[in-house]
Amino acid sequence: MGWGGFTAAEVEWQYNPRETVPDFADHFSRFAAESEKTRADLHHLADIRFGPGPKETMDVFPAADPKSPIHVFFHGGYWRSQDKRDYAFIARDMVADGFTVVLANYDLCPDVSVAEITQQAIRCIAYIYDHIDDFNGDRNRLSISGHSAGGQIVARLAAHDWHGEIGDESPFNAVIPVSGVFDLAPLRFTTINNDIHLTEESAADNSPMLDAVPVGSNMMLVVGALETPEFLRQSQAYAAYCSKNGSNVPVHQAWGANHFTVLDELYVHSGALYGKLRRMISQMA
Repeated sequence: MGWGGFTAAEVEWQYNPRETVPDFADHFSRFAAESEKTRADLHHLADIRFGPGPKETMDVFPAADPKSPIHVFFHGGYWRSQDKRDYAFIARDMVADGFTVVLANYDLCPDVSVAEITQQAIRCIAYIYDHIDDFNGDRNRLSISGHSAGGQIVARLAAHDWHGEIGDESPFNAVIPVSGVFDLAPLRFTTINNDIHLTEESAADNSPMLDAVPVGSNMMLVVGALETPEFLRQSQAYAAYCSKNGSNVPVHQAWGANHFTVLDELYVHSGALYGKLRRMISQMA
């Protein structure tokens, strides 16, 4: 069965990066190798538990100085694969530039639902907020980003009402979804749904495009210019949706980057967008 005028094969091509990036496994291997070296080179606190789920843990790469900007990253993998361990490389240059970096894990589908992953991410942020001094962090400069499925996670965190957890509207000075999917309906018609088990109702319930419009969060979206038209459209549409609160939400296309190399352009010092990220997450809330 197709979706949105696409055949089933076309929807799969649009939304499954493993279909469009033939060497995707090479990128995963490179990320893992660079992350292993980063963990060996940098002081960090591994597997700090923030919730009861088996994978509700995080790794913290603290800045050298107290009251430093703190950035939390949620990995991708379509809520069904990947691990924080293989994304430690994003901390290397940011820690050198004076940031505390937190890499968050979460339980994976089909063991848990996409909705439960959002709840785990909320617990993660609440824990960081409560313990931020332990990580040399500054509550006024707490930012989040996430790649692919992580983009959906941080978009949902941006729309969450945080009064129950921290007594405030939002803890974030900056939110950066990267190559995210913000309307989950098309995923029901891909092989990805064999693991994530979205229904029409749960796809709508977990779509940031149908959440409350984020208020008070400084946001930018990032997507690789070589990603599929649907990934590009999703970021443009979500930026327009967020602008309904009067905010200007830019979409930065990383030229020459695909769904995986976009991470190099954003988190590595030599990347075209690293400077924008650094300036954005340095600002006070």
